[in-house]
Amino acid sequence: MKARILTLIIAAFVGIGSLGAQNRWALKTNLLHDATASVNLALEYGFSPHWSAEVSASVNMWDLPDQLRLKHAIVQPELRYWLCDRFGGWFFDAHVIGGYTPGVGGFWDFSQYYHKFPNLKTFLLKDAIMLGIGGGVGYDVVLSRHWNLEFELGLGYMYVRGDEFWNDTLVLKASEFDYLGPTRLGLTISYIF
Repeated sequence: MKARILTLIIAAFVGIGSLGAQNRWALKTNLLHDATASVNLALEYGFSPHWSAEVSASVNMWDLPDQLRLKHAIVQPELRYWLCDRFGGWFFDAHVIGGYTPGVGGFWDFSQYYHKFPNLKTFLLKDAIMLGIGGGVGYDVVLSRHWNLEFELGLGYMYVRGDEFWNDTLVLKASEFDYLGPTRLGLTISYIF
């Protein structure tokens, strides 16, 4: 009888210990990036009950309708602190950003929207690099054992350098500017495993 009770106690502790080892990984896609035809994927690893690390990447290398140009390649590592257990509830993050705009594409060409927003600044960057840092806050909604929906807003600083074009004419070679504002915006679906 004592041996059975001891066996049940050991099995309970082993079972509780294995619960902490579950749900260490999340495979994710940002639905807002998907809406811009950008292929994106993120992998997150929970290395303690309140901490996780994520690496996300986004690529867009094709032409979009109405001459909208969003071509880019971006990598964004992130460290998260969870207020509750990881992969559920509120979290705070710190992230870094590295990005490149290929020579055949660009960012921020909004000229087709001038009639709606006359004060909108428009420029097209080619061969641009972006480097930045930021912090953010988010909330992870548990949908089921393996599926989560995540909302996130990050603010930060980016240094951007590239050739500035207007109507395919070079306006400024090696243009440099600093950017302060949103650096991460996410409506993300996650598969937890």
